[in-house]
Amino acid sequence: MAVTFADLVGRIAEIGCDFRASREHNEVVVAVPTQNYVDPHDGERSMLLHVMLQEEGKMLRICVPEVYAVAEFAHRGALCEAMLAANWRVRVASYVLDESDGEVRVVCDVPLEDGTVTSAQLSRMLTLVAWTVDQFDPVLRRAGTEGKVDFVELDASILKKQAPDARRRKSRSKRERRELADLIKAAGGVEGLRKLLEEHGL
Repeated sequence: MAVTFADLVGRIAEIGCDFRASREHNEVVVAVPTQNYVDPHDGERSMLLHVMLQEEGKMLRICVPEVYAVAEFAHRGALCEAMLAANWRVRVASYVLDESDGEVRVVCDVPLEDGTVTSAQLSRMLTLVAWTVDQFDPVLRRAGTEGKVDFVELDASILKKQAPDARRRKSRSKRERRELADLIKAAGGVEGLRKLLEEHGL
């Protein structure tokens, strides 16, 4: 069964955040305070997260619209480069560009199909989307205004806090990759390996 609008409102109410619901637009708007990001419309340190049900409740989208307008920046190439680099560093949320008008949004799309979403899952998604917009804002603004793409300070801060949202990849050696491939093959493929791990409670 797909998620209904009433289900969505109920989950967000369970989280306990400030929101307003619009059945007409099939969305819930959640207000979130920020440390770095300033809303371009009212100059306040806050953002609005739009939580929408799409495809008759089979798809959930969390979106922060109009995060930036590319036309307002002198170094648009550097801004786009920084956004792609930010996408590499985070989970769940992504910067996207509407090339027709230069609007930059941050979105999180979750296919629900016949499943549901818990308040804990929704809380984490909202947190990650808001965190992404707020934490990367100084780096992206500098890239757009000065043409400098520099994540050194932010990366150090993320590692220091050991933020669960940061994506850190450890490169495997050729030997490790070969051994892993051999293990998967010996187990009867990926499904066989998965069953083997489940049998051992891993």
